[in-house]
Amino acid sequence: MMNNQGKIAIAQIMILITGVFAFSALIGGLPEVEAQDVHWIFKGKIGSGEPSRFPAGASTLTESQFNALSSSTGGATAMTPVMGSKTSNWVNTELGFDFLAGGKVDALLTSAQWAFAAYLFVQTFGSLLGLDESKTAGLANAAAAGFGVAQGAQVLLGKDSNFFWNTDSTGIGKVGYGTYGLVAAALVFYFTYKDVEEETIIFTCDPWQPPTGGSFCAECNKDGILPCSEYQCRSLGQACELVNAGTEEEKCVWVNPRDVEFPTIEPWLDALLEDHRYTPDNKISPPDRGVIIESTETSDKCVKAFTPLTFGITLNEPAKCKLDYLRKDNFDSMEFFFGGSQLFRQNHTQIMSLPGLNAYEAENIEIRNDGDYELFVRCQDKNGNSNTANFVFKFCVEKGPDTTAPVIVTTNLINGMPIAHNQSSLDLIAYINEPAECRWDHDDREYEDMDNNLACSTSVTEINAQMLYECTTTLTSLRSDEENKFYFRCKDQPSGILEVDRNTNTESYEFIVHGTIPLVISEIVEPNGTVRDSTDPVKVTFEVETSAGAQEGISTCYYSETGEGDQSYIEFFDTLSHTHSQDLFLEEGEYTYFVKCVDLGGNSDEKEVEFEVESDSEAPVVVRAYHEENNLKLVTDEEAECVYDVLSCNYLFEDGISFTTLSETDHFTQWDNSKSFYVKCRDEYGSQPTPADSCSIIVKPFEIFTRE
Repeated sequence: MMNNQGKIAIAQIMILITGVFAFSALIGGLPEVEAQDVHWIFKGKIGSGEPSRFPAGASTLTESQFNALSSSTGGATAMTPVMGSKTSNWVNTELGFDFLAGGKVDALLTSAQWAFAAYLFVQTFGSLLGLDESKTAGLANAAAAGFGVAQGAQVLLGKDSNFFWNTDSTGIGKVGYGTYGLVAAALVFYFTYKDVEEETIIFTCDPWQPPTGGSFCAECNKDGILPCSEYQCRSLGQACELVNAGTEEEKCVWVNPRDVEFPTIEPWLDALLEDHRYTPDNKISPPDRGVIIESTETSDKCVKAFTPLTFGITLNEPAKCKLDYLRKDNFDSMEFFFGGSQLFRQNHTQIMSLPGLNAYEAENIEIRNDGDYELFVRCQDKNGNSNTANFVFKFCVEKGPDTTAPVIVTTNLINGMPIAHNQSSLDLIAYINEPAECRWDHDDREYEDMDNNLACSTSVTEINAQMLYECTTTLTSLRSDEENKFYFRCKDQPSGILEVDRNTNTESYEFIVHGTIPLVISEIVEPNGTVRDSTDPVKVTFEVETSAGAQEGISTCYYSETGEGDQSYIEFFDTLSHTHSQDLFLEEGEYTYFVKCVDLGGNSDEKEVEFEVESDSEAPVVVRAYHEENNLKLVTDEEAECVYDVLSCNYLFEDGISFTTLSETDHFTQWDNSKSFYVKCRDEYGSQPTPADSCSIIVKPFEIFTRE
């Protein structure tokens, strides 16, 4: 079925078509190329009247009469009668086209006239009908094509042609000029119109949740590049768990796949603050269950306005829970997660603070149920089983005047946090339990004597997700390497009541930030100079030490190959300390890396490191072996250690008898020409002869005796 937008578009098109007809009728008086009295064309010149030798009384010409007439005109070029009629137009075939009425050029000019009129009308009046640019352009193109083609077809088919359908004397039907125009308009509109729609999409940034149940748990156990990990297993389903971890029987399995029962919800006593209690709600309609939250400090048992209220639920199995102010059909349609958490827990706690009825009335805001609240709760376990009925919390908020001063519950920055060296100002948000006017000062003074104002939420409707109200300010005159103290006080109910009835803090909220000294990368231990190893690629370890700054050098370090922008930096694997390390595996070559460390206060320091990587996978080579002062001396081509065996090369390097190494490449052992030395040498990177039963060299000492 056609939607409303389609119906509106068709209506708009019909209005424009009607307008185009009217507009075209107005300009229909423009001159057309008419030549109904022209009988012949001679060498491209149009003449009028009958040729002097045109056969009297003849209505048609025979071929011989036409040839005779052509000869009598002094050798005129071939002349062709359009219809063979005496009153018909005559066309010179050398001319190539016909300017006469009903001819090709006449049809083109007339079509262009109608096309221009239609296009101009739609472009001019399309916006008056509320059409957007894309729709106006598409309709204008379609109207131009439709009316142009229709008018041209009418000229070619004849002025008496019907709009949709024609039937000639033989009874054969033919398409009318209007049909051609409608088809042309439809095709042009289809290929040129682009429907543009705007839609507002709201994204919420919530933690990703794996699918319910465990249908895909076994996928983790299939052979792959990496073994199944705890993270991989749990990401495949909320009911997936890794069992027999660390053994050969380690598997990802669906825990309790036959669970079809939803969680059982009960009120959690430990979540209540002092002076509050749960009372069974005997008036609730089954299958719903619930309790009433009551205050033991108020006469009407309603909880205090703008005062934190906590309550909770306990379950018979881990589950995630939602609550809503409205009764919803199922768990998925409910809006808020209980306590703001999507974790599977057996105990859940909700904290909120609500305005009293007087606060709403002061702003002329009508509250349904006279300040009585109902919160509907459902939970869902890992297998996707959720409650079909609601567990309902009911409570009321006191209706009398507010008698308590505002409370600064928390701030967006940690109280006592460090700040960067030489930072002179700091933006701060304070979260208040009720709408208020707040001030701050460097000294602990009365509210009226404080010098600096905060920009605060003053309406009960300006509440955030934590049921708190925001006040923003900029703290100034910060000093480095010192403790900076600020004092805050607030006055409640900024509108709607008498000034004498407003409650003001008698004690200040103290906020402290610590100025710091600059952070220093005190040393980059590694890499240094040339890094060599027998592997390819080579393992290169960055080792960095930091000092000073906030917390005496505790910081987070990052590395980058380019040093261009924060996005190019990658956090060290082992960091957030005074010492930091990161392993990289690099091919042979020269490298430049950039190291940056940042502490909690925002201090940072950067260093540039240049080093070279070499890969040495070749075993040392014994380049000389000879007798020297009763020793067998070996010389290797690089730093190495050498061992030998007297039986064969088939021994482990650790089981060999060591040579004495004196100068890194010179190795000695006692000369003994009664045995052979099967020698293996290993460099500092562990490269040695391979396979295991091969040697670097086999030395067989002997002595040559000469006769004197």
